[in-house]
Amino acid sequence: MAKYKITFDRKACIGSGACTSVCPENWELVEKNGEFKAKPKKLEISEEEYTSNAEAAAICPVECITIEKIKTKKKIIDEGFDAGDDEEEEDFD
Repeated sequence: MAKYKITFDRKACIGSGACTSVCPENWELVEKNGEFKAKPKKLEISEEEYTSNAEAAAICPVECITIEKIKTKKKIIDEGFDAGDDEEEEDFD
């Protein structure tokens, strides 16, 4: 299952709340020094959470949200090999 990483430029955010309207499960507006800015609840999301967060990124008027797939290394397991299988060889000489 894929995982995604959200990158958010807080300084560029104008606090429009567009992201919170389409993805309230991960985006909220918080007040700091008298101004509101968006804030993600988490920066790493699952495949199920991708669509609504991608909508939040697309609707952002200043494009301060980006989402990228996290590349994972996959282990390749050879099911035909058993490291603990020590069969004795027969000598037919």
